[in-house]
Amino acid sequence: MKADESTNQNEEASLRPYQLVKVDEETGENAVMNKYLYFEGRPREYRFNGQSGQFNLYGDRILTDEKGRTLMAFSFQPIAYRIFEDTLFGRTVRELWAEIFFIDNENCVSSIMFNNTSVSELYRMMEPILYERQTLCDVLVTVRPEKVFSKSDPTRSWFIARFSYETALVEKVREMREFTRDCRIYRSETLTSSAQHKLISRSYYNAIESLEDYSLGTSNSAKAA
Repeated sequence: MKADESTNQNEEASLRPYQLVKVDEETGENAVMNKYLYFEGRPREYRFNGQSGQFNLYGDRILTDEKGRTLMAFSFQPIAYRIFEDTLFGRTVRELWAEIFFIDNENCVSSIMFNNTSVSELYRMMEPILYERQTLCDVLVTVRPEKVFSKSDPTRSWFIARFSYETALVEKVREMREFTRDCRIYRSETLTSSAQHKLISRSYYNAIESLEDYSLGTSNSAKAA
């Protein structure tokens, strides 16, 4: 066995599941790199528009399928999440929010947020998952917009998010857990000291202060899942 082949094998054996070896184009040397691109505290920002029922990127680029049609279902595998109450984005009313982090199809660490009624729908989906002693980070989530009408005024309508899930691949779940153990996953824009947490994954990093190690077996109001 040649020396360079032995070195390559040793490098690959020591890699984390989310790492790979690539040749540096400038030096020609092997370099260990993460598969996933992440600018700490600033994940790629996906949004769900409750007025149009559309998913978009940074509020500008509407997500479409391979045929250019508006995307009617958005799927992702959470790597970290939190559910909390806070006043965000210049609003004056305290609202219930769900912030979910995932890796998108371009291998970028990303986030998406839902609020109010959509969070209630998320809780509805999460209930059987939690009773199976799993978390959102163990499943593949699909979100579909559903149009609803006001009971007091039928002319008023908006969209809420409906959630479904299927069990994720065990190998992928393990890889994501390794990644979040080594990287601090959060979004600095939404992180405030006034947030009242309801549910927090252990993979979420509070950059303001360290979170208590909550567990499902404690009586704390905010529990890790």
